Amino acid sequence: MPENSTLRRTVQTPYGFLSYGRTPQVPDTHRPPDSGLIRLHDKLSEDVMALTDLQMGRTAVYLDRRTMLGSQWKDELKRHLAECQVLIPVLSPRLFASRWCAVEWQCFELRQQLQRDKGAFTRNAIVPVLWIPMDHKEIPSPYADVQYTHEGMGHSYEGSGLYGLLSNGRHTTFNRVIYQLARHIVEVAVSARLEPCDPALFDDLFDSLDSSAGQEH
Repeated sequence: MPENSTLRRTVQTPYGFLSYGRTPQVPDTHRPPDSGLIRLHDKLSEDVMALTDLQMGRTAVYLDRRTMLGSQWKDELKRHLAECQVLIPVLSPRLFASRWCAVEWQCFELRQQLQRDKGAFTRNAIVPVLWIPMDHKEIPSPYADVQYTHEGMGHSYEGSGLYGLLSNGRHTTFNRVIYQLARHIVEVAVSARLEPCDPALFDDLFDSLDSSAGQEH
């Protein structure tokens, strides 16, 4: 049996965690904000499920769609950050301005460093997604330090980003890019083998955010 098949059967925690900066409701419109991002999440989750043997009832890719505050909401975020195999930052100006997204990155990197400190090799399990077209110089560190284009995604993705493809009606290309992204996420997950950690590891980082940061997320 191919090695990858064996590894995929052992990964039953969420494959991905979508980290994104929320878009506010546009005045005088009934269209929900971030509807395009929800399409990305739904298609990505569907493809990850097809590419793996993730069991029914398991979360393939986590997306926080709620605006709830409080300890229960924070505990859920910490739990998913402690269990997911791959962090997927959705690159956009709103992500770069979000303090919550910065903390999500820090939490995941802290978890990766914990595994490195144990002497267990892990590849970088952060896979950014280009949401809108941007020059590399527009992408700040640490996001700019991780590759966001991958084999099979094509020049249209680099030139338009996923949101641009969707807005221009290029649904076939949009779906093809997401499928390639799903393949890459699965490959990273099964090769990085990032171990879950205690969600309490992130308490100090979450506590550093004040109530205004909670509203922003």
